[in-house]
Amino acid sequence: MKKFGSFFTLLTSKGYKKVVLIPLAFCLGFFLYSLYKNFTGGDVDKTVYDDGTTRISAQSDLGSVKLPKILDSLNIPIHDDLKIRNYDVLLDKDENITSIDIYCKSDKDANEIIDWYKEKLNATDDRAKGEWNGFDMDVSYSEGSKLFSITLKKQ
Repeated sequence: MKKFGSFFTLLTSKGYKKVVLIPLAFCLGFFLYSLYKNFTGGDVDKTVYDDGTTRISAQSDLGSVKLPKILDSLNIPIHDDLKIRNYDVLLDKDENITSIDIYCKSDKDANEIIDWYKEKLNATDDRAKGEWNGFDMDVSYSEGSKLFSITLKKQ
């Protein structure tokens, strides 16, 4: 009981409040900053390899990330109910896009979303596979990870 009493005495005295409150505020601030980073997608990672190719990627475990501006010209269809968890964009030496991998999560029915992509790509078979702005596009769903995979490769 004496330990609790001395702790409360420490908190109630004017000079010692700073000793407890400043580290507590710092820890709380760090926690809130890490939550903010997770919900907004974190930092975009740009890696340049020795052969001159570049990889641009980002990941978010809790929220949704935005696709980089370099993909705006492709106008990639993303279903309204999909939240982008992570992406990888590979560029060649001349900064031309060679492949794109986008992984998304959704609470909606997977078949409904796959059917939407089949319609967008004018797919005739069972798979949501087709051509989109000069890229071969393939959309699939993994039951194990509960993720949609949108893959675009240069033709």
